Amino acid sequence: MPTMTEIYQNNSFEYDELVTHEDYLGNLHKTLHAIFNFNEKSVIELGTGTGRLTQLYIQKVKKAYCYDNSNHMLNKARINLKEYQEKLLFSVCDNNEINKIKEKADFVIEGWSFGHAVNDIDCNIFSVTDNLVENCKSLLNKNGKIIIFETLGTNTKTPTAPTKALKSFYSYLEDKHKFKRVVIDTDYRFKTADEAVRVMGFFFGEKMAESLSKLNNNIVKEFTGMWYKEF
Repeated sequence: MPTMTEIYQNNSFEYDELVTHEDYLGNLHKTLHAIFNFNEKSVIELGTGTGRLTQLYIQKVKKAYCYDNSNHMLNKARINLKEYQEKLLFSVCDNNEINKIKEKADFVIEGWSFGHAVNDIDCNIFSVTDNLVENCKSLLNKNGKIIIFETLGTNTKTPTAPTKALKSFYSYLEDKHKFKRVVIDTDYRFKTADEAVRVMGFFFGEKMAESLSKLNNNIVKEFTGMWYKEF
């Protein structure tokens, strides 16, 4: 099994295959548009990947600046979002370099990338979180909003942070930085149980594949957390 870093740098097709099966009920889209108005707004998206979050809002916004530390992933996003290319600007940027971004926007949206930073065994979760929030805040227009998407567990019955580091990260966002949290069901649906094992196993590893083989189900339970705040 490749590492997460190897997947993000070399396996955009396999990653895209995974996320296109995610949230088959469309709950991310429903939740996002129930809370926020994207009409003619601008967005800075961090950790764009292959554009799965971008697809949720791109029709309504005026402009989106999409950043990721993998140009390999962004190249796939360019293909997936080619009909909206006039609205989009793609750039390579690591989360440690957010303070170098020159654009300002009405929304800063992050998807499943900050979690990798706080899961680093050598990091100070609280100082890293402070820096991430402050750097995102500096990119906002007046009354702008930060929206953070992170995992609350895959192939689990209840929403919970899958690691101690993520649990601390989420609690700190809520307690110190006063972000509101929304829990969203984002279950995967595959054509067959075997396809679920193959696709999920490639990304999440052998233990996930073994667990799904025993369940023998084409639906894989997942929860996603959305944290947001207006500044």
